Amino acid sequence: MDLSLPRYVEFAHPWYFLLLLLLPVFVLLGRRAFSAMCPMRRWSVIVLRVMVVLLVIVALADPVWVRRTDEQTVVFALDQSDSIDGQLQSDAIDFMKAASKEMRSGKDLVASVGFAGRPSVWQLPSQELNADRLPEVADSHQTDIASALRLCLGMFPAQSSRRLVLVSDGNENKDVSAEMAQSYAALGIPIDVLPLRHSYPAEIMVDRLSAPVTANPDEIVELQLFVQSQRGASARLSLYHNGQPMATEGEAGGDVGVRLRAGMNRFTIPVKLSASGVHSFEAALRPGDKSGDKYAVNNQGKAFTIVGSAERVILVAGAFAEEHEREEVDLLVRALQEGGIEVEELAIEDLPNDATGLADCSTIILSNVSALALGEKVQWMLASFVHEQGGGLIVIGGDRSFSVGGYGQSPLEQVLPVETDRDRLALLSLGMVIVIDRSGSMNGEKLMMAKRAAIGAVNLLSVEDQIGVIAFNAIPDWVVPMRAADNRSAIARNVSTITCGGGTNLYPALEEAYQALLVLGTNLRHVIVLTDGQSIPGEFAKLADECGRSGITISTIAVGADADRLLLEKIAHLSHGRSYVAQSARPLPQIFVHETVLASRSGLFEKTFKPLLSPSVGERIMVGFSAEDIPPLGGYVITAAKPSAVTPLVRLTEDGSDPVLAYWQAGLGRTVAFTSGLWLRWGVQWASWSGFGKLWTQAVRYAGRTGNPSELFVETSIKDGRVRVTVSAAHLSKESQLSLELAGQVIRPDYSTSSLLLERTSLGTFEATFPADMRGTYMVNLAYAHERGDERVSGSVRSGVAVSYSAEYASTSEDESTLVELARRTGGRILDFARPEAVFEPWSIRPLLVRRPCWDLIIQLILPLFLLDVAIRRLAISPSDVLQMFHRFFDGRSGLKLGTSSVVTLAGLRATQERTRESEDEKADTATRGGTREAKWSIPSSLEQSLNQTVGEQKTVESNETSASTPPEVEGGDDAGHTSRLLRAKRRMRGD
Repeated sequence: MDLSLPRYVEFAHPWYFLLLLLLPVFVLLGRRAFSAMCPMRRWSVIVLRVMVVLLVIVALADPVWVRRTDEQTVVFALDQSDSIDGQLQSDAIDFMKAASKEMRSGKDLVASVGFAGRPSVWQLPSQELNADRLPEVADSHQTDIASALRLCLGMFPAQSSRRLVLVSDGNENKDVSAEMAQSYAALGIPIDVLPLRHSYPAEIMVDRLSAPVTANPDEIVELQLFVQSQRGASARLSLYHNGQPMATEGEAGGDVGVRLRAGMNRFTIPVKLSASGVHSFEAALRPGDKSGDKYAVNNQGKAFTIVGSAERVILVAGAFAEEHEREEVDLLVRALQEGGIEVEELAIEDLPNDATGLADCSTIILSNVSALALGEKVQWMLASFVHEQGGGLIVIGGDRSFSVGGYGQSPLEQVLPVETDRDRLALLSLGMVIVIDRSGSMNGEKLMMAKRAAIGAVNLLSVEDQIGVIAFNAIPDWVVPMRAADNRSAIARNVSTITCGGGTNLYPALEEAYQALLVLGTNLRHVIVLTDGQSIPGEFAKLADECGRSGITISTIAVGADADRLLLEKIAHLSHGRSYVAQSARPLPQIFVHETVLASRSGLFEKTFKPLLSPSVGERIMVGFSAEDIPPLGGYVITAAKPSAVTPLVRLTEDGSDPVLAYWQAGLGRTVAFTSGLWLRWGVQWASWSGFGKLWTQAVRYAGRTGNPSELFVETSIKDGRVRVTVSAAHLSKESQLSLELAGQVIRPDYSTSSLLLERTSLGTFEATFPADMRGTYMVNLAYAHERGDERVSGSVRSGVAVSYSAEYASTSEDESTLVELARRTGGRILDFARPEAVFEPWSIRPLLVRRPCWDLIIQLILPLFLLDVAIRRLAISPSDVLQMFHRFFDGRSGLKLGTSSVVTLAGLRATQERTRESEDEKADTATRGGTREAKWSIPSSLEQSLNQTVGEQKTVESNETSASTPPEVEGGDDAGHTSRLLRAKRRMRGD
């Protein structure tokens, strides 16, 4: 700190000083209240009171210690996105190093941040720059300057001047930095910018490929291809329709030579769309001279068109482990075909991998399919298909679906009308030990998901079950010793404390689990083992065989490619358990749920029963059926209906009822759950039932979305990383246009959703925009309603846009105007590579006023003064006594010793005299009240003589006056004379 810079005190609330006018009042009140004290004590108390009140007033005024400092902290923010080539980044780092050499020792600090789509901290503020090894940044295909500015704002220390140096090309494509610039300007933090200038003069890119979102069968649509070229060039253009090369201009193979002029080039390709469904298109451009083309990723474009209404029904079945399973699926397909519904069978791996692949689909049927077989991505796709796109989903039970299929706590269960409910299952007491690998290789997502999976499994247990958790590396550790699964929150807390470290030795942990379960008295005993590595050798085969003979099953989960899958499969086989392989940690929670339900043998009810028909108002699926029509079933998967679900078919139980058929509205779509199935095992009579086809036909028609034509026209376009949606209702009547209401939703390529706010730009036109910061397909769903005469008309319309590449690859040069605007708004400078020393130039520093509140120091002063005030008033300590104590203290510290006879000061003797007279007064009062009671004491005359000798002439005068005014002794003997003397002494004290 430079002591030459000015320092001073200012007050935040100076009007409190008006209370100083009350100080004379405190003085007057003090004189009156403490008049019985000697003058020195009285004025000491008054002065202390005034000082305390004065300090309280100063504290209320909120004093702030202000100093002006020129200490400075500079934060470098370096753009590391793909638009900045390696040489530019190297030059920028050299600039930062050269600039940091000009730092003032002890005064300047430097920090650094790297950013692209997301920022990351390289270095916190320190006295030197460390830029030798720079970490990689996330999402290099994007540039988010705003998030970098936001992160840097939190890195500045509060007690120094602040400055940001932004090193970038200015091509932001994820957020807008203007709002953050306003925050910097308000805080007085300048943003200096160092433009990273670059130019790609020969860049060729596909600006966009557009196609109508919807079309009718046998309609000819026109594809519009826009190609941006920085200069004239030749290229080869390839077009693909549904992944197959498309002939163009009479040339086969979809490959044609084109000549590009500088600027925007437009090509129109007519295509006849005959079949219904989703038609995808792709255009790929190959420049003749690839040396000048910076990015290859921006040489392609994608689009799609939905032809016809959404009436497609897809049936997905699990793996056909037995021959009868194939027959059961064929039985359902024939029943739907007889009802006039065409069904397309697909394997799980053949399901579309994006939202557009299901755009022409009405309903999806899952027949005895486990959640583990679907995988998390397909589950999210199905959930989005129902909830956001308005599709229908029907799930049919079996021995691999619902609770026994790992549906618990999955995305699929979120949209179904039933859920896994452990409390409703037919329970057998279960003893389970979860063995989790906690070696160093499990660090990160693996251990996090493993702990989450273990906690989820514990939540499925009942209070009759026993649970234990072992975490192992080189040695096993009982994180949760064997206990009843009653306090789930305590178990979850213990599991959450597991940390990583050490090697991998599985055998001791398995032996601990075996010994614990061997003496357990539960009906079922099970072990779940999770590991991702190679264990130290042990007698695994012998231990697994002993577990199997003792009725203890072991299921193993191998995570990642490094796990010893052969060993884990062998352990599971010898102990009659199950073996799982997970490529990542994501499916672990579902595997644990699946294992917990199977281990308890409680998910299935396999006895013959007759479902009870309980139709409700507005019934949609069981229309036309009576209770007598329903044949019996031989089993079902035990689930619980969600509160708002409709359950027309149930099985009555002691505690209520279990759903057999349930359905409900899930978002924009509908879902149906039939918990039975396995027609040749549980539903033999259903397979021959005449109403079998009718029931499933009505279920599909209920769940499927309607194909009504939309009354609105929707157009989508993309520019500068943002999608513009335009909705037109110009063909409607004026009344309908005025009453038109719209609500929109966007489904991103990762199946996340966000609302779309549409604003009316004219009578019949609405517009909205949203960022397209991911590569893939964006689906737009719009729900509308309007008045048509006395009728309220409602419906929905879908649209979408395909983003082929990030806007990061659409820039051919820097955007210096953005950087200049940031500097202008905050009072920053435009830096140059030739002058790195300008960053730390002293003249550019903005001295900062550092304010430190000091009212707390004043409170610390008030406390001892207040205590001293109390001591003087209550303990009768005079200032002279305080001085004497200090005198004695310092005499003792200096080594001086007093003589045997104490030195009695005048003040001390005076105090002694006062105390003696007070004592005499009390005795006199007692004697007066006691009448003729004999006095038990006498005046200590020796003390009076000592006092008289000490005070000198003053005492002599007082004695003479006393003798002159002493009246003759009254009758009554010695007691009366003694009382009179006491009264005279008391009067003298009052006079003094």
